[in-house]
Formats: sequence, C-alpha cells, structure tokens
Amino acid sequence: MAFAGRGARLGPDRRGTTAVEFALVGSAFFILLLLLMEVCWQVAVGAALDAGGREASRWAATGQSPPPGLTATGHVTNVILTSTGLPLDAGALEVTVESVPGFGQLAVPGAAKPGLGGPGDIVRYTVVYRGRGLTPLGRALLPLGLLQIHFVILAKNEPYPAG
Repeated sequence: MAFAGRGARLGPDRRGTTAVEFALVGSAFFILLLLLMEVCWQVAVGAALDAGGREASRWAATGQSPPPGLTATGHVTNVILTSTGLPLDAGALEVTVESVPGFGQLAVPGAAKPGLGGPGDIVRYTVVYRGRGLTPLGRALLPLGLLQIHFVILAKNEPYPAG
C-alpha cells in the first residue's frame, strides 16, 4: 500500500512544471530575440552607410575643397562615418573613389582614374564595411564573425568651374 500511495502522489503533483516549460520555451525565445536584434542591427548599419555614401557623393559632386589636413577621399570617408549616427569602426570601412569622363567609359578596363574627377565626370564610390556581429550569437553564426556590406554609388559631378 505504501507503494500505491507514493505513485498516486506523483501523478497530480504539478509543482515546478511552469519552471520547466519556461526553460524550454524561454531559451528558444531568447535565441530568437538575439537573432532578431542581430538582423535589425545589420540592416540599420547597411541603411546608414548607404545614406552616408549618398551624402558624401552629394558633397563631392559640387567640387568643394575638403577641410584642411584631409584629402578629398579621406573627407568622403569621414562624411560617411559621421552621417550614419551609429558607432561604427573606422578601420572596418574601406572607400574607393574612381572617376571616368562618361558613363560609356565605366565598362572600359583601366579607364577609371583614382579620385573625384572634374566637372561633369562620372564618379564611382565603392564602399565596403566589414562589421562584426552585434551579439555573441551573431558573431558565432557569421563567417569569421564578420558581415561584409558592399555597395557602389555612381554620381555625375556638377558642371562646377574647374580650378
């Protein structure tokens, strides 16, 4: 009889089931939450870099001089970083600027010259950002813990006075 009493007591006793259910469901929820945070961060970085690249290309298309102590390409990089509003790593950003006299020259190998070009030139801005994952889970899932954001902006310089 002692055995039957003990077995009967195990069946209806439900203490601790909420903790076990939370452990099972909660861990999956937190992993999903971390993945969502990671995806949102990477999308925000990509959008901010794109906006910064457009801002920098607008500045360069007018033929303005960069601030003292900076090259034009260096200033374009600074404009991209500062206009994002995000804490991005300057060492992870690579900006390449090349110019050609017209759109037809974009497909010609070797036709592009480094730099912002002159009035009316077509300028190709290649922006590459190799960012780390935001969360440990994101760094573990990304190849080498890095996500590369890469985009190209084509802009035509204004017909500003050369000089």
